[in-house]
Amino acid sequence: MIFVHLDCSKIHLHMEQIKQATKEIIDQLKDLAEKLSQDDFTRSLPVLMESSIGMHYRHIIEFYEVMISGAGMGEINYDSRKHDPELEGSREKCLERLEWIRKVLTLEPGMKLKLSGSYIRESDNRFTLSTNLERELVYNIEHAIHHMAIIRIALQHEFPDLSVSEAFGYAYSTLKHMKK
Repeated sequence: MIFVHLDCSKIHLHMEQIKQATKEIIDQLKDLAEKLSQDDFTRSLPVLMESSIGMHYRHIIEFYEVMISGAGMGEINYDSRKHDPELEGSREKCLERLEWIRKVLTLEPGMKLKLSGSYIRESDNRFTLSTNLERELVYNIEHAIHHMAIIRIALQHEFPDLSVSEAFGYAYSTLKHMKK
């Protein structure tokens, strides 16, 4: 049996780094949403297989919201998100919800959680795994960056004159590599 000693001060430092990355991502998303018109935010785009930028925002936001509410209950299930058409259809609602996520990121590190889900299309037969808050925040960071990369492709095709942060849609490791 292997025992791992966790230094609580290191956990808090790691959590601060993770929270800071999340805040940067939220700020990048808010910045872009403020630059887009409501029509541009909700318009179906061929390069996105007829989905909209708003749909990608909804997806990112709902994953964070499921994580936050699930942390309060001790179990996270990303399959339980709402797929809220009002959210994807409103730039203003997305901005409000992003700000809410930014404000509630005061969750304490070390929180043990369960992650449940299902990869069987024909049933709701769920699996359950052990996880923790830090791991789920990291997952949400990577998930958001992935969708931001897709959004960036749409911006380059549909809105080539619109400027976004040079970090928008790039993983932190990719940004480090690009600086070499």
